[in-house]
Amino acid sequence: MSTHSPTSSDAGRASKTAPVAYWDSVSGQAVTAWERQLLNEWLSDAFGYYAIQLGHYGRVQPSQPDEDGVRRLDVGDFSVLPFSSDSLDLVILPHTLDEHPDPHGVLREAYRVLRAEGRMIILGFNPFSLWGLQAKFQSGQRFGVYRNMPHPPLHISRLKDWIELLNCDVMQGKYACYTPYVTQDKWLNRSLWLDKAGDRWWGFAGAVYALLVVKRVYS
Repeated sequence: MSTHSPTSSDAGRASKTAPVAYWDSVSGQAVTAWERQLLNEWLSDAFGYYAIQLGHYGRVQPSQPDEDGVRRLDVGDFSVLPFSSDSLDLVILPHTLDEHPDPHGVLREAYRVLRAEGRMIILGFNPFSLWGLQAKFQSGQRFGVYRNMPHPPLHISRLKDWIELLNCDVMQGKYACYTPYVTQDKWLNRSLWLDKAGDRWWGFAGAVYALLVVKRVYS
């Protein structure tokens, strides 16, 4: 799948997994494959390693050794984490901000528990995409392909504003999946040309994004 690097349960809980019908669709499987590959790529030269992942454990858990790997965290609310401030090296948020009713609160909490120079990896849906366009025109289904989320996907610009206000920097970013959301292989295969074209001509319009963020502490 082509990618592009841009320049720059309970209430109150993010879902551990979206409904089976979504992630088992051909588009959902394509997203899962890209996200797994990206996580393993970004974690290949692991930094530190008191690390946690908030949700989607079986779907995109990075393949790291058991003794040093990313830990799953099963808590009632991802906006209230059971860790001391400045105690973790890495927090992975795989669609956690998409699925939690208070995404800003989750982001602030992830910042709180990170050490100076700690990393966040954020995966999410991009509303400026064919999937976002489909969602606007799917009548009778709240947010279309995002119908099981508590709110529409965050705009990247808004998320980057939040990140900047937390004194964090975006070290790296990627977009992927420029095809429409489909449920059958034949339709995905017919639209794969859009991945190559999108990566070249409208790189900001991938259906999903990934951001690698670092926590800065200025004296």
